Amino acid sequence: MKYRIIMLAAAALVCWTAGAKVPLEIVGGTHPTTLKMTRIIGKTEPGATAMVNNQPVKVYATGCFGTEVELKQGLNDIKVYVKKGDDYNEQVVHVACNPQKQTTPKVEPVMRDVMFNVTTLPGAFLQYGNGTDRLGGSKMGYLDADIPLRVVGDYDNLYKVQLAQNRFAYIQKEYAKMADVEVKTVNTSSISYSNIGKRDRVNVYLPCRLPYSSVTQLDPTAICVDIYGAMNNSNWISQHGDLGIIDYVDFRQLDSDVFRVFIKLKTNHAWGYHVEYKGNTLVIDVKHEPNLTLKGMTIGLDAGHGGDDSPGAIGHSGLEERTINLQLVNLVKGMLEAKGAKVVLSRDGDYGVSMADRRKVFVDADVDLMLAVHNNSGGSPLEDQGSSTYYKYTTNRPLAATMLKHLTGIGLKNSGLTGNFNFSLGMTTECPNALLEVLFMSSLPDEEKLCNDGWRKKIASSIVAGVEDYLQQCKSNR
Repeated sequence: MKYRIIMLAAAALVCWTAGAKVPLEIVGGTHPTTLKMTRIIGKTEPGATAMVNNQPVKVYATGCFGTEVELKQGLNDIKVYVKKGDDYNEQVVHVACNPQKQTTPKVEPVMRDVMFNVTTLPGAFLQYGNGTDRLGGSKMGYLDADIPLRVVGDYDNLYKVQLAQNRFAYIQKEYAKMADVEVKTVNTSSISYSNIGKRDRVNVYLPCRLPYSSVTQLDPTAICVDIYGAMNNSNWISQHGDLGIIDYVDFRQLDSDVFRVFIKLKTNHAWGYHVEYKGNTLVIDVKHEPNLTLKGMTIGLDAGHGGDDSPGAIGHSGLEERTINLQLVNLVKGMLEAKGAKVVLSRDGDYGVSMADRRKVFVDADVDLMLAVHNNSGGSPLEDQGSSTYYKYTTNRPLAATMLKHLTGIGLKNSGLTGNFNFSLGMTTECPNALLEVLFMSSLPDEEKLCNDGWRKKIASSIVAGVEDYLQQCKSNR
């Protein structure tokens, strides 16, 4: 009797399995479109086969598949079929195509002329203009707190501020408060600089706090700090003792009320600087070159996104960027620590961290170099999209270029090197830094790599090799 029950159960299982449907979910290409082509993206079990309108389609190791389908005007019926063994599933996807669809013109905010004064709040930064995209307006750089600014325009969530007679910028309203303060043009006083240990310090003596911005340059390697509302009356520049990284300090009067402090470096690579006020003295601390070996260095790693409010891009298989970024960062961390480096993370779990707090983590830890690890989205999901790297300041270009060389060196497609990238963390001046967009979550072949343990380890190894190569370049270019 027991044997018979087992046989009946086995037979029932076989009958149920034979009648089961293979999982099938359409995850892309179903929305109405004005285009004559659409991309149908589906998800099934790994190892299944798929057809779209009776044409075979590759199924990736993630179970995802996709293809392009030509559309006719009106409603299109697209048949999707998947099979694994004797089991199968099918769906008919309805896609509407309307090439004549009209778009609604975008209504732009209006600039209002105003006139009042504000002071900056902690975390303030200036923008060059009032334009915007998903990364916000093009950023000039951070500003210290309690700096008076004259507001001359009100534009949406921005104030237009007059920095000098012929210089204007924008500041987000949340970083400015109305105040009864005077905004004036003043004479500069003396300048001094000296070695204070791990940094060289430049003191620019002023009678009051003035707005400023900074840029770096190559050939020669230098830091330029522009002070607005300042007229040159600096009749001497005093150097005290031997210096660590500064070659010399000079100044330029760029306009009648724009004063530039020019800091020429001894090295071909900049290792970071910090600008802030101590009283009314503008202090510029320039970091010395570290020992150019991973052993003893402090490396900052930022795993992009995190937490339910910021999952980042989501792949067609359901893989979330916040998860893969942290996995890659943890792999890189272990490899760097094995070589003697200290590693500081902006997050070590699945939780959100603001850009301001990420930057504070790295600045407070005095990291020698920082990498932000992300994965991108966009372009055709049917093609390899590859790796790209990004930098804000010119002196960080060699680091970003070197990281891209090593990512593409393991067989990833080169998706480009981008400069002046408007990424908030890239505005950090306190250390060399670069943003790595390792692969594209939206690309089926790229997502397949990110889901593979072997590929993740190769990617992490290439990042570590890139850092080592960059340090070697710095040694060779001294």
